[in-house]
Amino acid sequence: MNRPAATCDATHCLAIFLGPEREPFEAALGAAGWQLLPDGHRCPGCLAGRGPVLERGECPLCCGSTVDLPAGARCHYCRHIEPHPSEDW
Repeated sequence: MNRPAATCDATHCLAIFLGPEREPFEAALGAAGWQLLPDGHRCPGCLAGRGPVLERGECPLCCGSTVDLPAGARCHYCRHIEPHPSEDW
């Protein structure tokens, strides 16, 4: 299985976006908060001034590290909150 991917082109950023299999890639990338600038892609964390992503984890938008909170797993960089699976609670 091949999936499209984008990496953040900001200096020292480790962010990566793994595109969905059956959805237009550029639309999914934009919906995830990524932008294509003249010098390359930028992740949501770098665009908001909270990047670069220095530690990879489980964030579905930038693959940044997360912290578990009552509302879900929050990314340290893009601040996306991924709700906990229902079986965890």
